[in-house]
Amino acid sequence: MTGRSDKTFNVNIKRLALLVLPTWLRRPLVCAMIYAGVTPLARMVQELRTFRQTTGYRLRHNGQTCYLRAILNDTFDPLERRIIIEDGWSVSSQGQIIYQREQDLSLSVPSRRAEGAVILNRRGYGGVNGYDFFITAPLSIRDYVDEKRLHAIVDTYKLASKRWSINYK
Repeated sequence: MTGRSDKTFNVNIKRLALLVLPTWLRRPLVCAMIYAGVTPLARMVQELRTFRQTTGYRLRHNGQTCYLRAILNDTFDPLERRIIIEDGWSVSSQGQIIYQREQDLSLSVPSRRAEGAVILNRRGYGGVNGYDFFITAPLSIRDYVDEKRLHAIVDTYKLASKRWSINYK
């Protein structure tokens, strides 16, 4: 995705310096001195291009599941793209587990209607026990994944209230 602004920064500094030089000064020694003088500028322009590219990538991706999955696959599994994100409700086969404080009792809430109904009210429950989403990665890339970097990437893009865990299968 190259736009008009990307072409603005696509300048060959050494060629530009040679074109600005008068024709009667275009000798090998003078050109070598000009190249030596503009090499730091060329390096800075390349760093600017890289910064713009990484910043654009970060701005185009947000905390949506599809974008978070794309970021994780781009970073840790770019060839096979096997990392997936699962919702907390879909991972648990028995549904969610809630905890009633007064009775010190855990209660399983089924994920399907056919399995039975549980009446819930807000009084006396400590909330949902578990995670909001799970990142499922294949076991074969466990040795290559830097866990701290994975946590940093997910924490950068996820919503602040969401809890998550990583599973290797």
